[in-house]
Parts: sequence; C-alpha cells; structure tokens
Amino acid sequence: MADELTAATVMRTRRLPAFEAPFLRAPEGARRVFLVTLGAACAPLLAGVVLFGWRAAVVACICVAACVIIEHVTYRVAHTPALGGRSHAYLTGVLLALTLPAFTPWYVAVIASAFAVIIGKAVFGGVGHFLWQPALVGRFAVAVMFPALLAPGDWPVLAQNRLLVGDVTDARTPMDYRGWQDRSAPEGADAFRLPHPRRALAKLTNRPTDAPPAYSGLAMPRLEMPGAAPAALHAPSPDRLPPMRDLVFGTRPGGIGETCIIVLLVAGGYLVYRDYVRWQLPVAFLASAWCVAAVAPVQLAGPSQTVETVWFPLLVEGLDVGFTYVNYQLLSGATVLAATFLITEMSSRPATVGGQVIFGAAAGALAMGLQLYVTAVPIPAYAAVLAMNTFAPWIERMWRPRVLGRRRLAWLGSLVHPFGERRPKR
Repeated sequence: MADELTAATVMRTRRLPAFEAPFLRAPEGARRVFLVTLGAACAPLLAGVVLFGWRAAVVACICVAACVIIEHVTYRVAHTPALGGRSHAYLTGVLLALTLPAFTPWYVAVIASAFAVIIGKAVFGGVGHFLWQPALVGRFAVAVMFPALLAPGDWPVLAQNRLLVGDVTDARTPMDYRGWQDRSAPEGADAFRLPHPRRALAKLTNRPTDAPPAYSGLAMPRLEMPGAAPAALHAPSPDRLPPMRDLVFGTRPGGIGETCIIVLLVAGGYLVYRDYVRWQLPVAFLASAWCVAAVAPVQLAGPSQTVETVWFPLLVEGLDVGFTYVNYQLLSGATVLAATFLITEMSSRPATVGGQVIFGAAAGALAMGLQLYVTAVPIPAYAAVLAMNTFAPWIERMWRPRVLGRRRLAWLGSLVHPFGERRPKR
C-alpha cells in the first residue's frame, strides 16, 4: 500500500507544469525579449531606409542574412547550445545595419557580420555569455579594416524629392547648401554630398598644432579683431553646419540608424516602457555626454594670432548659444543610437540600477571625450560602449546587492585594511 501511494505521488509530481511552485517563472522569455527589441530597432531602420533609399535596405538585408547564416554554420560546427536560436541573430544583424552607412559595400557588411557572430558571440559561448556588444564588435572591426570606405570626407544625403527611391551613391556637391528643407535634388543626381557635422565641430577641439584656430567664437565672431575668423555655428561653406531641425529629423550625414533622433527616442522609450531597459541607463549616458560637452574647453582665435582656451562653452557666449553648441555636439554623431539600443544590451551591461548609472555615466563621458579630442577614433560612441563593456563585470561586482547585515561597499574596507579589520584591544 505504501509503495502504491509513493508511485502515485511521483506520477502526480511529474505531471506538474513547469510554472508551478517551487519553480520561478519569468513574465517573458528571452526569445520574446529579442523579438520585441527587434521590432523597436526596425523603427530607426525604416527611417534610415526612407532617408537613405533602397541601398540602406540592401545593407540591412545583407547584415541580417549573413548573421543568421554564419550563426547557423557556427552552431553546426561548434554545437554551442546558446547559438541555436535565430531571434538574436536577427537582432544582431539589424543593430549592425543601424551603425553602417547606406553606401557600405556588400563584402564589408558580410565581414562585419562574421566578426559580430564569431568574435562577438561564439567565442564567449553564445547568447547571454558575451562580454562586448556583438554588433559593435563587427562595426569596430570594419572601421579599422576599411576606414576610407566607411568614413569618407563627404557623405551623401538623399534630396527631399528622392526619398526612399533614390540612389544615395548618385550624389553631387551643392554650391550653396543651407539646409535640407525645400531643396530638390541636384541636376542629374539623387543626393547631396555634404560634410559630416563633426568635421566642422572638430576644428574647435582638434586643430593641428601648427595651424591657427579656425573660429573666433561659437556664434559671434570677435568684431574687435580685424579680419577675425568666423564663428563655428555660422561657418561658411563647405564647413557650414546644418540647421538643428536637420539633426533632429535625420536629414544629415551619418549611419543608417544614427540620424533620426525623434524615432530613436520614441523606440528607446518603448523599450523603457516594456521594462526591458531601466531609464537610468540611457539618461545617465546622454546626461554625462552633454555635461562633458558643456564643460570641456574649446580653442578660439584671440587677438594678435594668439590661441585662447575657453572652458565652459555653455556659458561663454550666453546660455542660448552654449545650449545650441552642446546640442550640436550631442546630436551630430551616434550618441543617441548608442544610448537607446547599444549600451542597453542585457548581457554586456550591469544588472543593478546603481551599476547601470555608473556604467552609463562613464560611457557617456568617454564617448564625448573621444569625439572632442581623439580624431583617430572614427566611431567614438561605439568605442566608448565597447570599452565600458569590458569593465561591466567589475562594476557589477562593485555595486552588487547589499547582503543583509553588511554595508553595500564593505569590500572597500579590504583596500583600506588589507590585513583585516583592526579589533579593539580588550
């Protein structure tokens, strides 16, 4: 009788579904998280296809297909269970495409996808185990291998009457370009060939040592100086900055998913709404980058061919001018894309809120510092995210949850007293 009861109990236990106690059940599985994030990432991708034409869609299709095929082949060879799914491969391909220009050659997209899957994921054991954001691993690899192809002097932007259907590689340099709005395509072309906004802004902080400063002010040139250099925000062609609305709506040079700030903020806000991303992480990243741009010094031309190093550009010519300058620095690169979709990768960031604040603030400050002062790094925001991915495990251990009865940063005591705590004398 006892044996029959034991057998019946075992059978009832085996029939219990996986979501009954004592098991824990997550509200959403990893596959669903990847697919929802993929859907959100498709919003800036579609904006990029509209702004940069059908070639942007071709680059995205190549990246997605290459990531899926390479990951499948790698799984067949290495038999790594964490590479068996395809949802994260789709997401990796889309995120990689967002960082690439629309004129990227097909073989560059394939090479970037191979680095993203093999070096970014497979080497570490697959999804959930990698240290660096896989899409950025591929982007950084091709940025080093093909710098001339992916960072040209002038970038193409489709004209208003050639959106979606135009060929972004069929571009002409306009004679007098003051903004994208109400501008038709140049004669015999589909796109304008324009300088990247960062090229003009870099002359404030990255001038050659043997050259005089290019600007005498941010918005107001030095009138007391005869023949003074122009102001940075009103520089003449070919270094004229685009209107701020062009940076907000995405009609300026950049990667496929880097330019349309409105769509990026809406899509990133949706991920925050779904609780996939803590709002503190992207806010810390953007706030830190903004503060560095507001404080970091710029070099202006002074009287008698002198060089003036001016700190706090936010205040040097008034808050309105300084605010505009800082926003140009923030919106002219890939900072917003990095803050909304790249630094938020779950496997390569800390899990605790405090750790994410430290992680995001350090990455934002590093991204803006590289953008301002290190011209040798063509993708400063992406390089900063990769650099901070390296320190994410250390930050996680530093800000781990507090054990009951112990202080949160009690581990610092071992640094102060390496031989243990001093006990009071009896």
